[in-house]
Amino acid sequence: MARASRFRFSKGALERLPPAVSGRDTYYDLDVPKLALRVTSAGAKTFYVITRDRTGEQSKMFWLKIGTFPDCTVENARKLATVELGKFSAGDNPVITKRKALARLTLEQAFEQYMELHAIPKGRKRVDDFRAIWERCIGRMPATERKRHGRARTKHPAGVDWSARYLDEITSADVRRLHAQIGATRKTLPDGSEGPHQRVMANSALEVLRSVYQRAIEYGYQGDNPASGIRKFQKNKRDRFIQSAELPAFFAALGEDTSEDFKHFVLLALLTGARRTNVLSARWQDINLAEGTWRIPDTKGGEPLLLPLVPEAVEILKQRSPKREGYVFPAESKSGHMTPPKKRWQALAKRAGVADIRIHDLRRSLGSWQAIGGASLVVIGRTLGHKSPDATAIYARLSMDPVRAAMESATSAMLVAGGIKAPVKVMPIRRKRKPGARGG
Repeated sequence: MARASRFRFSKGALERLPPAVSGRDTYYDLDVPKLALRVTSAGAKTFYVITRDRTGEQSKMFWLKIGTFPDCTVENARKLATVELGKFSAGDNPVITKRKALARLTLEQAFEQYMELHAIPKGRKRVDDFRAIWERCIGRMPATERKRHGRARTKHPAGVDWSARYLDEITSADVRRLHAQIGATRKTLPDGSEGPHQRVMANSALEVLRSVYQRAIEYGYQGDNPASGIRKFQKNKRDRFIQSAELPAFFAALGEDTSEDFKHFVLLALLTGARRTNVLSARWQDINLAEGTWRIPDTKGGEPLLLPLVPEAVEILKQRSPKREGYVFPAESKSGHMTPPKKRWQALAKRAGVADIRIHDLRRSLGSWQAIGGASLVVIGRTLGHKSPDATAIYARLSMDPVRAAMESATSAMLVAGGIKAPVKVMPIRRKRKPGARGG
């Protein structure tokens, strides 16, 4: 049992106090009655100010730690206790003030909270992108080893490090300024020339801040969201896809590449219309070659997608020695699979004379060629896994047959235009003559 007693505190008297038998023993000073000393079973001795707050509906007892003995002397403990008791008397509860200070989150703490409680459990494919934007534009850039053939990661020229700032210290003006400065920065192209303004990155940084604050508010933060009400830069919708006249040179340049993995990745991205992250992280256990289907378990829309595989895609997958499980594109990387082949892609696009084509444009190319072939927008949306509120009910009822037919028609047209597949010859159908009919 813990015990309590009162006596005049002094250095010698406190040094002679024995450890508590169990729990904690509490002693009170006669000179400053609300100054207490607690002694634990390990012999630790800590000064506290004890007072009762009667301002609310119910009276509450508060214990405010002010120091440990002997680092904090008896004289200093009495002085500190007098100061803190004065605050209580003035209506300023230092215990509540201290609790509020401890409850304040820094932006980095709020970001990690967002990642741990929302982004990662949701299985969002953009988790890595979200963290990359945070590190490059908003928070701390961790010290990481430089990849053998890669560039060292650096902060964005207009980036900031707000990781140690409290949530309530960042204003709307701060966020507007950061958004504008990132958007005014031009991207440096591989040849050293200036590229377009980095408005997409500015919008991404704004989205990160907005999401982090929104979740913090849901988890109990009482302040405002400084990123709300700020308009994003208008994004020009990209409509680039591989044209018919460009396909022969594109396939020829791809054929010259020395990496079978890269060639298979490019072809599968083109023939399936799947996002590059889905292709690179594809697993054998999700692919059924006999039925010609690929189940993508984690899409950007958050729902699984069952995708038909055209014959050419099935043939490529068969060449990769199918297994029961594991990645289709395994690699010695942190993720265990191939990473986006940015440099090899840039070299391919340059050789093919389509330097402005991006990897994502392969996905758009399939959809565009489906549209050229007369496929409906619903079928195209189902192929690419687009999640539209107006078409969600239709997607749920849509058969695989029209999707497969549209994909086979589009991919076949691309391969024919590229000169690597012979066009189908259509034989004329002769009508049977009726018995007794005369020729014309």
